[in-house]
Amino acid sequence: MSPNTLPARPRLAAHVLVRRHLVGEEERIILHDVRSGQLLQLGAREWVLLSAADGTRDVEGIVIAAAREGAHARAPAAHAFLAQLHAAGLLEAEATGDDAVRAEPAAGARPARAPEERGGRARPLEVLPDFSLHCDGRGSCCRIYASILFDPEEAARARALRPDVLSGGARHERAFTPERGTWPCAASVVAMRDGRCAYLEGEGRCSLHAIGGPEAKPLGCRTFPTSFVDDGESVRVSVAAECACVLASAGRPGGAPLLDPRLRVRGDLDERIDVAELPDRAPISPGATASRAELVAWSRRLAAAAPPPDVAAGLFALAAAVEAEGLTGGAIARFERPDPLEPAALGPWLAALHGRAARRVREDAAWRSERDLARRAAQWIAAATLALAEPDLLAALLATPAPAPDRERFYLRAALHGHRLIGALPLSLALRDRAARLVVARALPVAVAAAGDDDPACAEPIALVEAMLRGHGLEAYAAEVAGAR
Repeated sequence: MSPNTLPARPRLAAHVLVRRHLVGEEERIILHDVRSGQLLQLGAREWVLLSAADGTRDVEGIVIAAAREGAHARAPAAHAFLAQLHAAGLLEAEATGDDAVRAEPAAGARPARAPEERGGRARPLEVLPDFSLHCDGRGSCCRIYASILFDPEEAARARALRPDVLSGGARHERAFTPERGTWPCAASVVAMRDGRCAYLEGEGRCSLHAIGGPEAKPLGCRTFPTSFVDDGESVRVSVAAECACVLASAGRPGGAPLLDPRLRVRGDLDERIDVAELPDRAPISPGATASRAELVAWSRRLAAAAPPPDVAAGLFALAAAVEAEGLTGGAIARFERPDPLEPAALGPWLAALHGRAARRVREDAAWRSERDLARRAAQWIAAATLALAEPDLLAALLATPAPAPDRERFYLRAALHGHRLIGALPLSLALRDRAARLVVARALPVAVAAAGDDDPACAEPIALVEAMLRGHGLEAYAAEVAGAR
């Protein structure tokens, strides 16, 4: 079959995410191609037609199924619509035979693995020390993320507790879309109203929690912002600094523990919890790698090091030392006593992040609500990085002491404990990326003030930057810088 020929029984490709957004009372369906970054906006009628393309029907069957849901279309028009999506790389053929068996499970549908494959059920849980969480109940995290996942049982419980939300009590698909592709799918994503989870109450509290208690929320919400990473020695339990409450909790005793103290080893965890695993080897600089054991030992040494006067400058100095010396003690000494951060060294990182943020602002303007926190945060980051393109302004910012050094030190401590610096980027580039994020967070309050915004989420700029970079694709800017080096 020609790649341009519409499959006999088409379905939405698994690399396409469908998200339902309500802007006021206007419904918008957004298709996000995670491979290309392409966004496509559909109307409710087009989505009903597309959702019927689940790999089991030909075009005539799709038209009949859509008509039963009130979306009427003629077969030639439906064929033309689907062919256009296929030409854009958004459709694929149905899975048959061995292909169906080998089909990759959707995110959230974690296949069962033997204990040995999961790194050992007896691996101890090592929780970030001296930290407890104080949740302010304002729901900032429920307003910043594009996808909030529910498994089938969680979605059914939510619909039973709040059948009035988008009339989801009567029909699942009124409140949810598939996590990826089209149904059947192991996980669903709740619709968003003005960028907020549809189950979030006006004052920012979760209505599911209010009615049914914490167990009524999906697992991802109950465990957020906790992260789990198996490093071969232990499972590091840390926090993502993407939640304002995390940073506000730093240094405050008496909050909720990250983990039930009765849970001691990996086998005690809920099987549905996603435990990431460090690879056997990881890149530390362009062209150089280190073993997992070496990285774990280095991470522990750095966590025990004296904090530098300026965390961003320390990270940049450490990056250069790692490239020159590898994971030696001398590299950590450079971190503790760094040279001042030079505007010229930081400039390419800020410029690349500005390009990503500005693109996001343009895309969001076409479909996101003006009240959407993600849309406003993208505008603030774009404004801050644009301002920092002025060398004198950037130099003045770097010469000024960090406004919240305790927050920056905790941010690094949590990242080290959770191995969040080890990933697709070489370690040296990940260190520079984190330095750039901190500098942008320092500049963010000026951009927010200029916009005249007083959203509570603005109280912790580092959290806003972190949430936007991971949750809305802005972190890809670092790979662009790496490619240009």
